[in-house]
Amino acid sequence: MLARTPDQEFSAWLIAFDAAMARRDIDAAANLFLADGFWRDLVAFTWNVHTAEGQKSIRLLLSDCVTRAMPTSWRAVGPARLTGDTIEGIAEFDTAVARCSAVIRLKDGKCWTLLTAMTELKGCVESVGQQRPNGTPFSYRIGRKTWRRRRDQEKQELGTTRQPYCVIVGAGHAGLALAARLGRLDVPTLVIERRECGSDTWRNRHESLSLHSPCWFDAMPYFPYPESWPLYPSKDQFADWLEAYQKVMDIDVWNGAECRRAEFDEVRQEWRLDIARGGYPIELRPKQLVLANGLFSAPKMPDIPGMRRFKGEQRHAGDPRTGGLQAADYTGRRCIVVGSGTTAHDVCAELWEAGADVTMIQRSPTIVMRQERIIDVIAELYGDDAQARGITTEMADLLFASLPQRVLLEMQRQLTAQVRQQDAAFYAKLEAAGFLLTFGEHEGGILPQILRNPSNYYIDVGASELIAEGYVKVRSGVGVEALGERSVLLNDGSELPADVIVYATGYEVGAPGGQMLPYEMVRKVGRIWGLGSGIKNDPGPWEGELRNMYKPTQQPGLWFCTHGISQSRLYSRVLALQIKARQLGLDTPVYKLAEAHHGG
Repeated sequence: MLARTPDQEFSAWLIAFDAAMARRDIDAAANLFLADGFWRDLVAFTWNVHTAEGQKSIRLLLSDCVTRAMPTSWRAVGPARLTGDTIEGIAEFDTAVARCSAVIRLKDGKCWTLLTAMTELKGCVESVGQQRPNGTPFSYRIGRKTWRRRRDQEKQELGTTRQPYCVIVGAGHAGLALAARLGRLDVPTLVIERRECGSDTWRNRHESLSLHSPCWFDAMPYFPYPESWPLYPSKDQFADWLEAYQKVMDIDVWNGAECRRAEFDEVRQEWRLDIARGGYPIELRPKQLVLANGLFSAPKMPDIPGMRRFKGEQRHAGDPRTGGLQAADYTGRRCIVVGSGTTAHDVCAELWEAGADVTMIQRSPTIVMRQERIIDVIAELYGDDAQARGITTEMADLLFASLPQRVLLEMQRQLTAQVRQQDAAFYAKLEAAGFLLTFGEHEGGILPQILRNPSNYYIDVGASELIAEGYVKVRSGVGVEALGERSVLLNDGSELPADVIVYATGYEVGAPGGQMLPYEMVRKVGRIWGLGSGIKNDPGPWEGELRNMYKPTQQPGLWFCTHGISQSRLYSRVLALQIKARQLGLDTPVYKLAEAHHGG
């Protein structure tokens, strides 16, 4: 008997799964998975972002969700692919209310991983592509308003005589990506930004900062960068792009507006937001509130004895003044940078370029991986060659999302082991210079660190070479005990002469919105971010998805969205569809609403 081709194997599984779903045969559907299989769902079945791990959990998901979702018409999209012992294929299917996509991986004829993702609500198509607005009048009539006059009126009315359905706090890349999605779904949305310009969150950072991931990975929804765009744009170029994005995507933003208080009216099922704008109080009453103002708040400034005694310059790396290092004369000045994460490396390199004598104070080991190693991995899905092979950004996002977090962490651990071998000479030079290395608590490298405890890592874009060659000196395994008038005293008893001290010590981590939400609500919602992996700053229990991010929380109508640029592009659609469904009044029963956790 001839072995079946990958397409035949994939088709056979899909037919069997579709048939089991059609007759609501839960046991038959569950038995099509491996005992240790995974099902990751992005809203299609669960109205949640949820991963079921193991056949037992998959059976529970099927039992609770299939009858309500009513999935039908599972069909393959394109050819299946065989990689090692795994067959991978993409499919489409419908539910009662949506059109959806799936990524399926089979081993030995059974499903190892399944991703199901809602892509479109029926009867509610995004106004893009063939559904884009016409732009010209279908007929002329007396009193007809031009687009400009109509938009001016809408902007004037929104938040005054007409309430937005959704308010997003934060006009960074995550908030703007979501606002663009909601705009294409005709959801009245207003973005509140306390800065005079939301892009200042990028513009005011240290001068040498650039994106550490390539532009083809970090595109915003609907609006790819031009072909001439730098592979790694500077922070000022990206800030310019965000401003252009806001204008081109026609997003309503109130700059210089601060949300001081947010309370939820249980009777009217809407928010009451106290906004300060232009010196005047304004009350908004949206149905949905999204906090897109990031994980971090104020700069974390250490309290060191002698700080007032020190006669040189000292400031936090997040101070906007730090953005002008190259404009000042630092030639020969003795500069101490406290910290060893991404910002510390960038500031050390910037000071060295300005002619300074630079020493990094590294208190604990740091994860370092060369930029090209990380790019090699994501280029397989997102790079120029991948696009030439017909892999669109949307398809790449789907494939990237199809890996359950537990599988992704293990793949990263294996990848990191390979990188350590490939770059053994690079790491040896760093250690010989006195730099302390780690690869994370589970040896997984940078990506797991970002998902669980986003700090203490560096994607090397050149500063590591300065350290390895001795241009930037390192004092590792020590902390700052005190400051003298022109020196830094370390806790090993040594003393370093200093003219300038830059504290690259990170930012305070707190619940986004902790200052505007009632304390009881913050406690009700629980921790934001992390997977529950049981490591430092990511306490268990294991959840398998980012806590409270882009999905329903314990507080109805409250959402959180913050992530890197690429992931904001992907998950902004996931969140926008959930908000649109609620605007339409659809039934959205949430499966496995995450419990609140507060451990640290």
